[in-house]
Amino acid sequence: MLYKIDDLCNFIRGTSWLPAPAGQWEVGYVDIMTEGLPEQSQYFRLYYPTDQKHTELPERCHFWSNYDLKNGFINFIQAQVHCWPSWANSSEFGLKDFGTFADKFFTRLFKPIFSLGWNVMLKNPKIPTVHQAQPAKPPSGKWPVVIFSHGMGCNRYAYSKICYDLCSEGVIVASVEHREGSACHSKFFHKGQMKEVQHLQLEPTDNELEVRNKQIHQRVTETLGCLELLKKLNEGEEPVNILESEQGYNLSNFTGQLDFDKLFGMGHSFGGSTALLAASKQQLFKGIISIDPWMFPAGEENFSVHKPVLLIHTERFAHEKNIAKVQEVCSDINAKVLDGAVHLVHTDAPLLIQNDFYKSGLGMLCTRETEHVLHENHSIIKSWIFSMMYGRSILKTSNFGLSSTE
Repeated sequence: MLYKIDDLCNFIRGTSWLPAPAGQWEVGYVDIMTEGLPEQSQYFRLYYPTDQKHTELPERCHFWSNYDLKNGFINFIQAQVHCWPSWANSSEFGLKDFGTFADKFFTRLFKPIFSLGWNVMLKNPKIPTVHQAQPAKPPSGKWPVVIFSHGMGCNRYAYSKICYDLCSEGVIVASVEHREGSACHSKFFHKGQMKEVQHLQLEPTDNELEVRNKQIHQRVTETLGCLELLKKLNEGEEPVNILESEQGYNLSNFTGQLDFDKLFGMGHSFGGSTALLAASKQQLFKGIISIDPWMFPAGEENFSVHKPVLLIHTERFAHEKNIAKVQEVCSDINAKVLDGAVHLVHTDAPLLIQNDFYKSGLGMLCTRETEHVLHENHSIIKSWIFSMMYGRSILKTSNFGLSSTE
């Protein structure tokens, strides 16, 4: 019944789209999952340049949310208000008190209330990426590679705009879905069964550092596992992709197409610290883009990153402890603060909500247009990556000053 309600809401809304890719290429994607327990297998979305246009193949461009994802995000929201996390700036979330009240006095009604609000408040646009598109031929022989790590409560495509914008500049992007409990909802295939991974809800009595430190180590394992699979794929060793939705797609199309001399790690929030810790354990990374890194999970880790790091902070999340830890472990930092931006602007979520009151309540309202912030963010990332690859900057935003604006 609930699935039918979601389908009806999509029909009433009509078809809308997330913004088109920023670069010259169209973008295709395929999801890859190998069999095994999460720490022993891989699950990620592979974005790649294509010549096939999303406007000509709308039936192969999927809606942003489905029933499982929506309920995963609602479970994540309830987990946050039940035990408010140390990383979240409560002043950004106007509906925090309402959520806490609903969780305390109307626990059983929390999900129906927020599910109704989701259907009323949020658009459900299509993502302008073509499922199982034919990969384009790289003009210079191989594509640079970026491995992306998502933040708390997200998944492999919650940052689709950042990923497909970068891909459209001629970069293959592998967006990992972490399955240690930080995602809003995930799954794995083991012993012939698909099993659910729910978002891990902390209780006030839990040792947060101990839990988060264990999570970040599994996240690093998953990130480096993704890299190993990509290397095998590039060498012509095609993995067994167990996802029914991907059967029939020939992954051998990527043989010899990936340039690991131009490999970068990238992540947001929990993913920002994950990318840094992963880079300390794998020397293939040429550089790391760490966006609003939440360094608490690795706060007591003794590690170092001896490669260039681009640090991007939003104005409301540039906390001194995060910056101090990055400065402690990284020897080469270029940094930029996005003025007027909030932590969640990097996700796709603000693009789904039109009403500023709801955006503010959910911590997604910047003091300038979301699209302007994301355009600046993309320009900075694009400029920095190309300067790392080719020794030149294509924009004037590559020299940044570090700020600790609270």
